[in-house]
Amino acid sequence: MTTTEIERMFAEFEAAEKARAVAMPDEKTALMVMFSAYQRLKELGFREAIYCPKDGTLFDAIEAGSTGIGTCNYYGEWPAGGWHMHEAGDLWPSNPILWRPKSGGPT
Repeated sequence: MTTTEIERMFAEFEAAEKARAVAMPDEKTALMVMFSAYQRLKELGFREAIYCPKDGTLFDAIEAGSTGIGTCNYYGEWPAGGWHMHEAGDLWPSNPILWRPKSGGPT
């Protein structure tokens, strides 16, 4: 990357941070935005992760702090098992907050 590209990238990061501060000036506002997004995702067919299939079935999952929907499965005996995200032929430990069947439809 060139110095100009790096400076532009940092300027974009700073502008995005300022925009978030204007849109969500305090914790209460930020929590309301988070709750609205959570509710909307549930309206789109997602459910709380604790209700995911426990038989190794692959499903869509969302982790807090992520902007993507990953492929996930639950392994082990509930509640002592855990979740794995699948990416590029590898598995990663996960702690999803929401899940839905791979079909993408309501549960």
